[in-house]
Order: sequence, then structure tokens, then C-alpha cells
Amino acid sequence: MRAEDRRREIIRRLDDQGIVRVSELSSAFEVTEETIRRDLERLEKEGYLQRTHGGAIKIASTQEETAFHIRNMRNRYEKQLIGRKAAELVRPGDVIVVDASTTALQFVNFIKDKKDLVVITHALKVVMALVGNPDITVICTGGTLHSRTFSFVGPLVEKALASYNINKAFISCKGVTLEEGITESTEAQARVKAQMVEGAKEVILLVDHDKFGTAALATVAPVRAVDKLITDAATPEEELAKFRRAGIEIVVAEGAKAAPGGCLA
Repeated sequence: MRAEDRRREIIRRLDDQGIVRVSELSSAFEVTEETIRRDLERLEKEGYLQRTHGGAIKIASTQEETAFHIRNMRNRYEKQLIGRKAAELVRPGDVIVVDASTTALQFVNFIKDKKDLVVITHALKVVMALVGNPDITVICTGGTLHSRTFSFVGPLVEKALASYNINKAFISCKGVTLEEGITESTEAQARVKAQMVEGAKEVILLVDHDKFGTAALATVAPVRAVDKLITDAATPEEELAKFRRAGIEIVVAEGAKAAPGGCLA
């Protein structure tokens, strides 16, 4: 069993039982207790559990992502730069899909005045941002509302996304590595984004410098599924070189300082 699958199963057991023990997990997965302790340490750092003597317990936020408004403040300037650069890729007549990430929301703020555009999304914030432009057709997938991310998840979302012919997908993620690929902190969000990737002719990944080298619980897609990766200038060059060698086109967004109110000067 892969480490990612093992950690996913640990989370599932925590949801069912509320507690797990190192000795039991070691026996169940046929790995050493030290391996399980490393798994628990990583999951604790990512906010999924609290370690105890001999095991771990579930915490209230096990399957919750960080509240949207808090995430939206992190690296806000860099996300704005990334969003503005990504908006340059949108053309009249495009059918695009946008996820519920805070980086994608910044991107949407730069396409508000576009014309002859179809935007498909599972994100309430994206829908609200585009209200008022009659030249943009907004399609919301529906589904089960996840209140902390202001987004819809579940089979209805995945089915809706599969029914459209999408030119470009603009998505972000919890983390990205060459080994684990594009990753998300919940399986529900990962499945939705996986469908976006699968259904789009071109995939544009929007990631600020903090996302590199981080692997969250669930994999969305391997990095080879990405056509273009847009990031900010704070991302180490050696990190970008790895992705270039993997055949990913890298765009570094640079520009003016952010002005008061959340817009670039």
C-alpha cells in the first residue's frame, strides 16, 4: 500500500472510530510502528488528528479545510499576480472551468470584464464575483454545499462537469510535488478537481510558492496532466527547474504592488 493510501485509510478509521492505535495500524498495514508514527506526525502537522501516547485521536476539524476568509489572506499579493497573469490566457469564446480556491478567485477578479465567455464552477464565491456581467455565462454545478470552502462537492458536481466540453481548467491545490502530483486536503475536493482536469483540453495550475514541496491527503492528478503552471517570483528556481525537466511549461507572474482594497496597482 502506498503511503498516501495508508494515510487516507488512517483518516477513514479516525472518522469511524474516533481513535487509532499505533500497534493496531502497524499490524493492519504490515509496516513498522515507526512508519505509522511518521504517518501520524505528518497528519497531525496537516491538522487531521492529535497524537496521543500509543496512537491518535480525531479532532473536530479532521475533514475541514481552513476557513475560506483566512486562506484568502495568505499570500494575497502573490495570488493576485498569478490571477492577473492567468487571465491573459482567456480568449473570447472560451468555455472555462474554475475551482473554489482562493487563487482562482483572484483570477476571476481579472476576467470580470471579458466578453463571450462561459464560466463553469462549483464555487459560490466565483458565481458572486461574476454577477452583473451579461457577456459572461455562468454555470454553477450544484451539489452538496461545503460551507467552509463556499463550494459544492459530491457526485452531482462530478456528473455535471463531465457533461461539458471545456477548453481550459484554472485550478489551484493544497500542494504539489513531482512524486505525489497535485494534491488536496479532502477526497471530496480532490474528486471534483480530478474531473475538471480530465474534462479540460488545457489545464492551468495556479500555485503560489508555499504550495511547492507539500503533499496533502488526496491526489488530484499527476503533474504530467498540467499544461501550464503559473506561480510567483518567490518560488525557488531549483524547484521550478524540476517541473521544467518534467515537461511542464512554467510562467512566473511578476508585476506592480498591490493597492488598497485588494487590487493590483
